[in-house]
Amino acid sequence: MKTLKTLAIFCLAALAFVGCEPDGGDDTSGKGLVLVADKTTIYDNGVDCATFTLYYDGVTLTEGYELYQGENFIEGNTFASTVQGTFEIEAVYGTVISNKVSINVIKTPPPAPAPLEDANPSKTNFTRRILLTQFTGTGCGYCPLMMNALHQLLTSDYNDKVVVAAAHLYNESDPAYLTEAKTLDNAMSVQGYPSVYADLNKSALADASYASLSSTVNKAEARVAVKGGIAVNSAYHADENYIVLTATVKAKETAEFRIGAWLLEDGISAKQTVYPDPYAGTGELIQPLEGVNFNTHNNCVRLADSKYTNTNYSGYTLGTIEAGKTASREFAFKLKTNGTGGKNYWNHDNLRVIVFISTQEGNVWYVNNVVKCPKHGSVDFEYAE
Repeated sequence: MKTLKTLAIFCLAALAFVGCEPDGGDDTSGKGLVLVADKTTIYDNGVDCATFTLYYDGVTLTEGYELYQGENFIEGNTFASTVQGTFEIEAVYGTVISNKVSINVIKTPPPAPAPLEDANPSKTNFTRRILLTQFTGTGCGYCPLMMNALHQLLTSDYNDKVVVAAAHLYNESDPAYLTEAKTLDNAMSVQGYPSVYADLNKSALADASYASLSSTVNKAEARVAVKGGIAVNSAYHADENYIVLTATVKAKETAEFRIGAWLLEDGISAKQTVYPDPYAGTGELIQPLEGVNFNTHNNCVRLADSKYTNTNYSGYTLGTIEAGKTASREFAFKLKTNGTGGKNYWNHDNLRVIVFISTQEGNVWYVNNVVKCPKHGSVDFEYAE
C-alpha cells in the first residue's frame, strides 16, 4: 500500500505519497520457508524456465522438499510451460508450506534482429549521456514544478547530454503508472515527489529547478569517464505485439558491465493535479512555461527491464569486456493492446526504447552511458569528435 508521510519539499511542508511496498520476491532474510524464482515471466516454448531456490530461516535448502503447481508435482526445481497464463508455484518441506510465487507464461517473442556491425572498429572515444530518472505522477501537485524545470533543461545546451525517463509511481490511478516496476522508487530510496536522480545514483538527487538539474548533470559528468558505447538494433512486430532488440556494448576500457533496456511512451494524456506555486506567494496555481502542457506526459516508462534485485535496477550482467571488444544482449518487450485511455492500452505509435550500461564505482553500480532508439530502427555507436 502507499502511505502518507510529511516531507519537506522545496523548503515547504507538503504531503507526498512514498512507495513502501516491495514485492518481496528477493527477500530471503526472513523466518520460515521462502520460495524465490530467478524470474517470474517465461515464454510459452516449453524450454524457457523459471528456476526456484528455497530458503528456510534464511538458509538455502538443496534437498528434502517438493514443488507443486496447484495439485501438480513439479520434478526438479524448474518450471516451464507451453500454455500461456499465470501459474502459482509453492514448496512443501515436511509439514511446512512456503509462499506462492506467480509465474507468468507469455507468448514467445519473434527473433531479435542481428547486432549492428561496427563501422569504426578501431574507435573507442564514445559520447556519454546521463540518465535522468524523474519520479512523478498525475496526483502529485508539485510535480508541475519539475515539468517546468525539465523543459528548461531540455531546451538548453544540456539537451544533448541527457536522456530523461519518467517513472510514474505516485498514484496508481495514473494511466502512466509503472505497474511492472513498482519497486523502482524503493530501489532508489525516493523520499518525496517530484524527484530526479542522475544515473540511478541515490546521491545524485535534483530538486525542481533548472539550477539544481544542471548542477546534478555537471556532477554526474565529472563523477566518472565514459567506459563504453552502445549500439541498438530494434524491430517492432505489430501483429505479435512485441518490440525486440539486440543491444551491443563496446568497451573503451576493460571493465565489467551490466545492461538494461526500458520501454518509454510519449504523449499520454491525463489530468495533472496542480498546487499553488510555493514561490509566488500569491495562492495562484503553478503556471506552465511556454511549450509545457501539464496534462501531456512524455518519457513515461512502461517497462523497466533492468531489475538485478528488488533494490537494484542497474541491469543484467554482461561480464568483463576487454577494451575494444563487444558483447551483446537481446531484449523483448511484450506490448499491451494498441490504443489510448488507460494503463491497459499503450499507443504503439509513441513507443521507443532506451538502453543503458552500468559499471561499478567502488561497491556500487551506476549508469555509465545511455542511448535512445526508435521502436523499429537502429542507433550506431556514437563516437565523440
